[in-house]
Amino acid sequence: MKLNKITAALATIGMFSTVAFAQEAQTTEKIQKVEVTGTSIKRTNTETASPVQVIRSEDIKRSGATNMSELMQTIPSITSGGQNDFTSGNGFAAGTATASLRGLGSASTLTLINGRRMAATATADPNSGQSTLYNINNIPMSAIERVEVLKDGASAVYGSDAIAGVVNIILKKEYKGLEATATTSGATQGGFKNNNVSLFGGYGDVDTDGFNIMVGLDVSKREGTKVEKSGGISALPVARGKWGGNIFGEDSAITFTPNYYPETGVGKGVYDTTAPLAPTKCPANQVSTTILQSKAPACAMDTNQYAYFTMPSKSANLFSRASFNVTKDITGFVEAGVSRLENEFPSAGGFATLSSSLQTWFDPAGNRRSFRFALPANHPDNPLFIANSANQLRVAAGARLADIAAGTDVTQTTYRLVGGLSGTHFGWDWQSGLMLNKSKRESRDFGAINSVTAGAALEKYRFGGVNSAELLKQISPDANSSGETTVNAVDLKGSTEFGKLAGGAIGIAAGAEYRRESIEMISDANLAAGNYVGRGGSSATGSRNVASLFTEANLPVLKSVNIEAAVRYDRYSDYGSSTTPKIGFKYTPIPELSFRGTVSEGFRAPGLTQISTSNVSSFQKINTYRDWVRCPNGAAIPGATNYETAKECTTDERTIASFIVANTQLKPETSRSKTLGLVFAPTANFSGTLDVYQISRKNEIDRLSSNDILRKLYAEGNTVYNEVVFRSPDPTTLLKDAAGNPIPGTGPVVGVKRKYLNLGESIVKGVDLELAYKANLGAWGRLNTTLFAGYIDSFKYQSEAGLPYVDQSDTGDTPRLKTRLNLSWSLDDYTVFGSMNYVSGYGLPAFNNTTGVKTTCSPDLKAVALAEAPGCRVASFTSFDMGATYTGFKDLKLSATVRNVFDRNAPFDPNYSYYNTVLHNPQGRALTVSANYKFK
Repeated sequence: MKLNKITAALATIGMFSTVAFAQEAQTTEKIQKVEVTGTSIKRTNTETASPVQVIRSEDIKRSGATNMSELMQTIPSITSGGQNDFTSGNGFAAGTATASLRGLGSASTLTLINGRRMAATATADPNSGQSTLYNINNIPMSAIERVEVLKDGASAVYGSDAIAGVVNIILKKEYKGLEATATTSGATQGGFKNNNVSLFGGYGDVDTDGFNIMVGLDVSKREGTKVEKSGGISALPVARGKWGGNIFGEDSAITFTPNYYPETGVGKGVYDTTAPLAPTKCPANQVSTTILQSKAPACAMDTNQYAYFTMPSKSANLFSRASFNVTKDITGFVEAGVSRLENEFPSAGGFATLSSSLQTWFDPAGNRRSFRFALPANHPDNPLFIANSANQLRVAAGARLADIAAGTDVTQTTYRLVGGLSGTHFGWDWQSGLMLNKSKRESRDFGAINSVTAGAALEKYRFGGVNSAELLKQISPDANSSGETTVNAVDLKGSTEFGKLAGGAIGIAAGAEYRRESIEMISDANLAAGNYVGRGGSSATGSRNVASLFTEANLPVLKSVNIEAAVRYDRYSDYGSSTTPKIGFKYTPIPELSFRGTVSEGFRAPGLTQISTSNVSSFQKINTYRDWVRCPNGAAIPGATNYETAKECTTDERTIASFIVANTQLKPETSRSKTLGLVFAPTANFSGTLDVYQISRKNEIDRLSSNDILRKLYAEGNTVYNEVVFRSPDPTTLLKDAAGNPIPGTGPVVGVKRKYLNLGESIVKGVDLELAYKANLGAWGRLNTTLFAGYIDSFKYQSEAGLPYVDQSDTGDTPRLKTRLNLSWSLDDYTVFGSMNYVSGYGLPAFNNTTGVKTTCSPDLKAVALAEAPGCRVASFTSFDMGATYTGFKDLKLSATVRNVFDRNAPFDPNYSYYNTVLHNPQGRALTVSANYKFK
C-alpha cells in the first residue's frame, strides 16, 4: 500500500475533529500532558511508535562536553557527514559545527530549538550533504534542559530536511533564582584548554505571580592547540603515514630565508628549479641535502610548528525568555537570543608563501592565470647581484614571508526572536508562534598573494628586512567576504481528543506554518575576480516562501494496539510542492512488552545555494588521459608534440578550475524510512528498546566530478557536456602535428562547469539498542545505568541513477558500531559516574562508483601508512570517562569529569590529517572541572 493513500483520510479526520469535539464532555480531572519530539499531539505516554533518545541536562554536564559539537560525538546515531568548528574542515564552512544522523550528511538532519527551525549558516558548501548547515554551537549550553534525538524520518511532522531524523534542543521554559557556573577543561598532557563562565537567573512564578522572566549568559574561550601537543595521538604513525619522516623535522623548502633559483639565461624567463643557489644565509641547522629531489643543498624548515589540532575560538551566547499569563486560559512567551562566535584558522604554513615554480590557476571566467615572482637582476636581495653588481640574471624565490601571516578569521552572529501564545479553548490545546531568525557570517582571509598588485610590490620588498604596511597590503590585501541568512515564520497548531475507539480517545493534531527563507553571500571583489594565487570564491543570492499544512492522528484501535498517522503538505515558491505521509503502530500484548514500527516518506528541498543565483569557484584534479581530444581513447596522438609532460596520456593529473553553479530545475530529494522494533520493561528497574531501521534517499542533489563529466563527454559520447568543458585559449598550449603545425582545438582542459543535478540514491540499514537499569539501594544510594548502541549493517551508495550500488559501510564515514555506556551512583551529597565509549575499527577501501567495484585496500595509500593500519584497517577505539559531583557545601555544587581516563591515543587514519576528526579526539586524557553556585 502506498503511503499517500492515507493522505485524504487524515485530512478528513483533522477537519472533522473540530466539529465532533463539541459533542464531547470534558473530564473533571486535568491530566498533565507533554509534547514529544516527532509528534504534535500532547500525550501522557512519551514512548511513541518512533524511536527517540533523550539526553538530559545532567547527562550533558556529566559528559564533560564544553559545547554542542563535543556532545554530538557521544551519540551513537551521530556519525560522519557532519562538520566541526575546531578544524578548518573543507574551508567552505569553516567555523561551523553540525550534526549528521546515520551518515547521511548535515543537510538531512533537521536541527530545531524548542521545536522550531534555526537560520542556516551563511555558507555555500558544495560538498555532498552539506548544502544547508545549522550551526549547533550557537546554542547556550547553560540554557539546555534536554536534547531529544528523533531517529526516524520526520518530514510528515516537520517538513524538509528531516530525512535522517531530528535533533531537537529544548531550552529551559521557566527558572527562578540566580546561579553562576565556572568550567575549565584541558588535556592532562597540556593544551586543549577551554574555559566557560555562565550566569543564569530568573524571577517570578507563572502559577502564582502570573509571569517568569529569565536570562542566561554563556561566555567561553577555547585556546588553540598545536600539533606538537601530540599526547592524544601517536606522533610516530603520523610521521610515517603522512610525511614519511619525522613529524617535527624539515618538510618544506619554502622558508623565511629564501631559496633562490637562477635564470638559465639572460632574459629567458626559465629557471632551474631543481637546484637553488648555495644557501649561504640559511642557519646551519636548517641546511638540508634531502629536502629536494636533486639532493642539492637547500634551506629547509618544519611547517608542522604552525599546524593545529584545535583552532582558537571565542563565543558569547545570551538567552532570555519571558513567560506570562495573558488571561486565565491563555499564556504567552517571548524568547530573545543573541550569539557571537569568533573562530581563528591559522594557515597550515603560518605565513604567506612564494613558490619558485610557476603557479597556474583559473579565474571564475575560465581565464588561465599564472604567477611567479623573480627578483630583478639588480634587486638588493638577489645573491647574484650581491656577488656581482653587473649581474643580469634574475632569480626565482621560494620564500615564506615572515611579516605576512596567513589564515582565516570567521565571525558568526545569530539573532533569534520568538514569541507565542498558547491556551485551551473548546477542548483544543493550541499554540501559535512568530519567529524572526537571522545569521550573519563575516570572514577575513589573509596571507594570500594578489597576483595583480604583488609583482610590482615584491620588487621593493626586502626579505628579512623592514617593509611598510602599505607595501605588505599591496602584496597581500585582506579578502573580506560576508553572508546573511534569515528564516522568519509564523505557525499555528492545536491538538485535541474526540470520540473513542476500543482503546481510548482519538487524538488529533492539525496546524499550519508559513515561513520565508533567504540567503545573500558576497565574496571579496578580488576573490570573486580570481586575483589571488590559487584561490576561489563563492556567492549566492536567493529567497523563497514556504506554506505548510499538517495533520496527525493517534488512533487507539484496541487497548493493546495504537495507530499513529500524519501527513504534511509543503508548498515552495521555487520548486513546487511535496506531500509527505507517515504511519506507525504500537502493539502492547502485555504491559512489559510493546512492538512498534513506522513507515514514512520524506523530502529535502534543494538548498537555496543549489537552486537560486549561486556559484562557487574552486579547484579539482582531473586524470589528463580522460581528455580524448588530446589523448584519443586514452593514448597520445601519433606524431603529436607539445604535450605538457610525457605522462599526460597515462598517469598525470592536472588541477583545473571547477565552477559549481545552481540549477533552477532541481527536484527535491525524496526518501522512505522504515523502522521496526520493540520496547520492553521486564521489571520495574530494567527497560530497553531495540529498533531496526532502513532509510532510502533518492534524487540526491550533488554535482558530477570533473572526471565524470569528461568520461560522459568522450567515453560515452554525450555531447551535451561540450558546453561545460573549457579549453585554454592560449595558442602556445595547442598540440602540434608531425609537421610542427598547431592542431586547432587541442588546448588542454582548464575548467569545467558543474551544475547541481538530481543523481543517485543512498540506502542505509542498521540497528539501535537502548538499555536502562535503575535501582534504589536503600542506605547505599541509587544506581542508574544506560547503554546506547548504534550498528550500521550496510550503507549502499549509487552515484547516479542506473549505476550499480556500492556498500560504503565499515569505513571512516560509517563505522559498524558506536556505543556509549553510562553508569552513575548517588548517595547523599555524592554522585560518582562513568562511561565507556566505543567506536569499531573500519576499513580503508577504494570505490569505483561507475563499475560498482570495491577494492578492499585503497591503492592510493602508501606503504608507510599501511604499516600503521594492519590489514588495511583503522583500529577500534575504546575510552573510559569518570567523574564525581559533590553538593555537601551550602548552595555550591562541585563537579569533575576525566575523559579518556587511561589516556588512549586516537588511532591514526591516513585518510585524514592525523585522526578522524568526527569519530575520535586527539587530546588524550582530559579533565573538566566546574563549580556551580546558587545565590539566595
